[in-house]
Amino acid sequence: MLRGVLKTSFEPKGFAFISADAESGISDDVFLHVDNIAQGQDKAQFVRGTPVEFDLAEGKRRDGSSGPAARDCRVVDDVRARPDAAASELREAGLTGTVRFWSPGNYGFIVADGPARDDIYVSADSAPGGYLRPGDGVRFDLAGSPKGSQAVNIRHVSWNATGDPFTDAVDMGHPRWAARLAEMAEPEEWNYQSKPTSDGYVILRSYMKYMFIRLQELPGSDYLVKSSDGRHMAFNTGLVTPYQEEIFALLVRREPSQPGPDWTVRDFERTSSPRFLNVFGGAHPRLAWYYDDPAQLIYDTRLDLRVNVEHVPHDPQRFSPALSDMSAQDLAGLVNAKAPEAIDRVRRNYKTAIPQFYRDGRSGKGKMQLLLPVALLSRDRVELALAVDRLESGVYLGRTVLTLDWAYNNARLLTRPDTDWLRP
Repeated sequence: MLRGVLKTSFEPKGFAFISADAESGISDDVFLHVDNIAQGQDKAQFVRGTPVEFDLAEGKRRDGSSGPAARDCRVVDDVRARPDAAASELREAGLTGTVRFWSPGNYGFIVADGPARDDIYVSADSAPGGYLRPGDGVRFDLAGSPKGSQAVNIRHVSWNATGDPFTDAVDMGHPRWAARLAEMAEPEEWNYQSKPTSDGYVILRSYMKYMFIRLQELPGSDYLVKSSDGRHMAFNTGLVTPYQEEIFALLVRREPSQPGPDWTVRDFERTSSPRFLNVFGGAHPRLAWYYDDPAQLIYDTRLDLRVNVEHVPHDPQRFSPALSDMSAQDLAGLVNAKAPEAIDRVRRNYKTAIPQFYRDGRSGKGKMQLLLPVALLSRDRVELALAVDRLESGVYLGRTVLTLDWAYNNARLLTRPDTDWLRP
């Protein structure tokens, strides 16, 4: 039999979904109908986070869709027999805490309740379903390992809002959602190039987060479209398939008895998807927009540029190690001296100035900026991007410099940059 963890509890219509263990080779969620639990099993025990074992059936599910389905499913009672506990020395049992952070790189940290202690490491192998959500309230045991203490035998008990407008609104499910979406969409590089991450989809995750936050801000109901019964919601991802079909995220409202955000992503659907059309008909969600005046996308070379020389060098780590011996004043002076070269490049090709939608970390408000190339060591090699605002007084102000990885990540929210200097 295969093993996994319940991703959801049974809904009123009598079905749930299982996240299969990684060694099963099953990437899709496994459908489970209440009629397919094993004889003698209590359906009340089938709640989110519960380990289960099951046989696999392929074909039509009870909801009419196709994909892997479970049969003869039963709860795995002996949680302590799981490999994560067997391979470790149990030190404390029955602790509780809250997930502070979860990385798509398959690890996270729990803040334990009670006396202050360091954050507790947890790996995907120990997490129900292979992942945890920030805000998950959990019960766990503490075990020793060659890498130090870590949480094992984890059970979900609650969920608390984190204060993040995306995480608190939408449960994206297992981090593999990014791979599914990227596979549907036109081929695109979603990882950093200067300093690649182990995740591989760091840009896509940022894109989806800040695009959804923008959709929440836009007026009207044309952006986050709900079904007539209020149980489903969809939004336009802004991505298209290789056949130029728009891709929508299809969400389902969480039952009040299930802890977590109000909405959970069920899947990603094409414009012509029967499942999408059956729920929403012709009500296709609109694309997010970020500016009122198209002139905000173009750098006006007639205006003066001033560089905030006190703020530009505030983070020396953004500069090349070859400049590590320079003082903050010298770094600011160097950027200021190179700024006119960036303007010359814009005069030759207006697309050199790349728009980005910047969201202030303190106020949370967004505004349009332009990114200019900065080549400090060699004229033919851009190393940084200078983020500039157009002030009401008719002057551009260079606010700060960004690494090229950060600059591309920010610019991708609006569009794939068409440029000779900023690429993934």
